[in-house]
Amino acid sequence: MAFLLVVIGTIIALIVLGLVLLPSFIDEAQIIALAQEQVRKTTGGELTVEGDIELALLPTIILVLGNTTIDLPPQGDDSGRVLASVGTLDIGISPLSLLTGDTEVGQVTLRNTRVQLFDVNGALATQLTLPELVANGLNTANSPMGLQAQLEMANLDGGQPIVVNMSGDIRIPKALDRINLDRLQTDISGVLSAAVNTTLSGTVMLSPLKATLALSADLPGGSIEGDLLYASQESPQIDLSFSTKGLDLDQWMPAQQAATENSVESSAEASTQPKAPPVIVPVGPLRDIDMRLAVTADSLTSNGQTITSAQLLMRVVNGVSNLNYLRGVLHKGQLDTTMTIDVRKPAMEVSLSGGLKGVDMNSLLSSLASPDVAQGVVNLTWDIDTQGVTDEDLKLGLAGDVSLTSENVEVLIVSAQAEMCRGIALINQESLTAQLPTTTKVTALASTVVFDDGQAQLRDLDVSTPGIQMRGRGAAALRDLVFQATIDTQVGAELEKLDNACRVDERYVGVEWPVVCTGHLMGEPTDWCRLDTSSIIEQMLKNEAKSKLRREVDKLGLDAGSALKKLFGK
Repeated sequence: MAFLLVVIGTIIALIVLGLVLLPSFIDEAQIIALAQEQVRKTTGGELTVEGDIELALLPTIILVLGNTTIDLPPQGDDSGRVLASVGTLDIGISPLSLLTGDTEVGQVTLRNTRVQLFDVNGALATQLTLPELVANGLNTANSPMGLQAQLEMANLDGGQPIVVNMSGDIRIPKALDRINLDRLQTDISGVLSAAVNTTLSGTVMLSPLKATLALSADLPGGSIEGDLLYASQESPQIDLSFSTKGLDLDQWMPAQQAATENSVESSAEASTQPKAPPVIVPVGPLRDIDMRLAVTADSLTSNGQTITSAQLLMRVVNGVSNLNYLRGVLHKGQLDTTMTIDVRKPAMEVSLSGGLKGVDMNSLLSSLASPDVAQGVVNLTWDIDTQGVTDEDLKLGLAGDVSLTSENVEVLIVSAQAEMCRGIALINQESLTAQLPTTTKVTALASTVVFDDGQAQLRDLDVSTPGIQMRGRGAAALRDLVFQATIDTQVGAELEKLDNACRVDERYVGVEWPVVCTGHLMGEPTDWCRLDTSSIIEQMLKNEAKSKLRREVDKLGLDAGSALKKLFGK
């Protein structure tokens, strides 16, 4: 946007200067020569008028230039050539203003203007079309002049162009070294699913190009207020700081994607997939951009999750995006995470590390479409890397780990003690008479999920609840989120306090009570797990067989090892 203003401002200012310097408004050749000289002097470029030149004197001086071209060479090491062609250029001048020496020369209208911006290698980078641009009260006395324009930016990859409507007041001093924006309003469509309305004010220095602007914008999902600095010969080139009361990034849907989705009928039976906690990923041409971004937000929503009191600092340069920090409150816990995205190679490389301390478990699970499953406080830490070309590559290429510890967690949907009591009572061949608990109060919980080879592997699961010690392992496939896990459980004498039928007999010493879990991570948790009673019975029969064998060995004085091999065929 700043560079576009420079191009427009330069065209207008050069025209104005040429007109103000005219010793005679009748000599058409002199008019063109003066304008060409000024273009060469200020920019090193060439002004060419190939069309007809029309001149009317009364009641208003009107100069019409047809088929005019301005060819500007690169204005620095990091800029490219600019080629602008104007279908018709109408200049209206008040004779009275010329006679009185007034610096206001009238109105300029550009029609059917095309601007081509080339990169440093000479390739076409951006193509702009201005159906019409009107400047009222044109002057070089740093007095306000009205500017109205419509701009279309071509989509070089195909699809609909970006359309910008702008209006406001700008000022250009006699030195032609800057453009002052008193207030420039823009309405941008074709970028996001809804129009983006912005207001800019500030100064654009022309050589070297540097824009210092105050910015306010109404975006899909919220509004922002901030400062924008663009400096062509400094690093960062773009320095954007803004604040917002609330911003929902989930509403930042690209226009093309929104149009595609709106053209397809949504099924009434389509289910809404739960969404994971947010990781804000920079978008755009990361290989070329040089930017610093600082954000403060009362609330920041991404992927269905809302971070309050959010603070973000990001630096993008030389193809590497560093999220120095993203901090805030997420599910009543303190989020603090960092991320690096390296796009210098064809395969993007991503590193993510950080933690979430003191998070409310029910709030977190509710956001994942599993409300009222558990309550309490958990702490999470993560250190994860991935690389790939597509989203699927990045998902399947995850490597690293996520660790979890907890404080005062209570599982609300199942009672591990009750389930274990029922299993023991069944084995004891007795009936339960007492009322069993309906939830599981966890006294200790720790686990680690390791990402490797397209799987999320559950390791080191350690859960303690009165009378029960559980240790588990398992894995979930990242491609389809189907998982399986086994939780080996050992019981203690405390279970007998719940009901005499679930007393722990000496036959159970060393017996593992496996809980087998299978399903889909997005499925119903109550259907995931069952107690493997057949395995328990098998272990107990083996224990009893071993006990009987030992008694026989003791009676007969046989070698215990030989007897066991004979009994079990080993």
